[in-house]
This record gives sequence, structure tokens and C-alpha cells, in this order.
Amino acid sequence: MIQLTSALTGQYLHRLGVDRPPQPTIEALNLLHRRHVELVAYENLDIQLGLPTTVHPVESAIRIAGGRGGYCFHLNGAFSALLASLGYQVTIHRGQVKKSTRPATGVDFPNHLALTVNVDGRHWFIDVGLGDALHSPVPLEPSSFRQGPFMFKLLPTVNGWRFEHDVDGSFNVMDWENSAAEAEDFALSHKELSTASESTFVRNLVVMRRCACQIDTLVGRRLTQRGDRTVVNKRLNTQSDLATTLQEVFHLSPLNVSPDQLSALWQRTRPGGQP
Repeated sequence: MIQLTSALTGQYLHRLGVDRPPQPTIEALNLLHRRHVELVAYENLDIQLGLPTTVHPVESAIRIAGGRGGYCFHLNGAFSALLASLGYQVTIHRGQVKKSTRPATGVDFPNHLALTVNVDGRHWFIDVGLGDALHSPVPLEPSSFRQGPFMFKLLPTVNGWRFEHDVDGSFNVMDWENSAAEAEDFALSHKELSTASESTFVRNLVVMRRCACQIDTLVGRRLTQRGDRTVVNKRLNTQSDLATTLQEVFHLSPLNVSPDQLSALWQRTRPGGQP
């Protein structure tokens, strides 16, 4: 498992509001997971801007420590390296997010990097890269559970596990394999998802943040804020609205997006602005 330098580990933890490296306990894992989804946005700004990235966990960790986010390969890849650096026993798995109503189980196209952690002999499902899904770790065992406005399920499959999202979530299920994988196993998937004209990530600006009781989702110029009993929709009307939303809602520092890049993002979100 790839680990980070002590300096980068400290910078990463600082981004999460953690002063010093914690011991690898379940309590610390809960804290790190919650802080990650609350403070580090699920976002595809680089894809929208045509800026290439890799799936290497160290590169992703540097970007996160510097104030940016990413999508699943970046977020879960970096988080796995952070946890390994803190002494956790982490395993990467090939996963697949599916949006069909009754998809077959298994992983045909690894469009998701899934994670499990063994803490004191007990396995946990963690994921900081599913956008509007988990807020905190859950035991890796069959269960139905609520986190904030959403109900989830965990189910074993023939060769792995299935995470079932809420009916109001952004996808239907995520399947992953029991066998361990490596970060480079996702390089080809990342290339396709970040460059193919039909990819959702290429066609739409998507930014998400998960809190305990609220989920913020920006798709194009539409901001949706879903609470336990409320759903509020807002439309961004100006480029200034976009800048403010990225900074105040999603904690993306304006220092990490230049004025020219912000203008390009705004133009791509106009009707007909996508390829």
C-alpha cells in the first residue's frame, strides 16, 4: 500500500482540521472519514477544464492538501494512502457504480475505487468518493442503515459486496470485489471517464459535499441542498454566484481556480456549453 511522507501526511491532516497524526483506532477513522466528506469536495473541475490528472494516490493527496478535491479515484486513492500512513490496514478493491434499476452483480468496468479497512480484526466499509453516499464508516456486514436523509443497504454477493443507495440518491448500487486491487488498475477507466465525450464527467460540472444531515450537489448551474425533510433548489445566475458557491458551500479555495478557469467553467455550464 502506497504511503505518504510525514510532511504530506501533516498537510493532509491539516486540511481535515486534525492537529496531529492519530492512532489507528475506529474512533479516529470515524473522525477522519466525516471530516473528509465534509471538507473535501467530490468534484470534476480538472476534467471540465481539460487538465490531465493521474490516479496516483500521492498526486491526489498533494492536490487535496492544497485545497482541491477530485472524484472517486482521487479521493479514495488519496484517503487510502493517508490511512496506510497512519497505520491502518487498508485494502483497495475494483468497484463499479451502476445507475440501472436491477443491475447484475459484479464488476465489468471498474469505474470506482472502493475501500475496506481492518481495525482490530473487524472489517469496515469506508468511502469518501461516492459524492452523496456515506458520511461515516459502517461495519462490513449485511445491514440496512440510515445516515442523514438517506437509507442504505450492504449486501454480500458471490464474489464481493453491494452497496445499495437510497432511491433519491445519485446512483442505484455500487458493487465491489473481495479481491485486492492496486491504484494503477484504474488508470484505463480514469482515462475513459475523464476524456470520452459521452462521459458524464466530461459533459457536466459536478460538485458534491456530504454533511451529517445535508447533502449539497451542484450539477451545471443547479445547486440542490437536501436535508432530512427538505430539498432546496437554487439556480446560479452569474459567474460570481459560481465562485461564491464553490468557495462557501464546497470549501474550494479561489486560490485554486484562476479567473480564466472560472470563466471557462461558467461558459461550459451554459445551455449548449458542453460538447
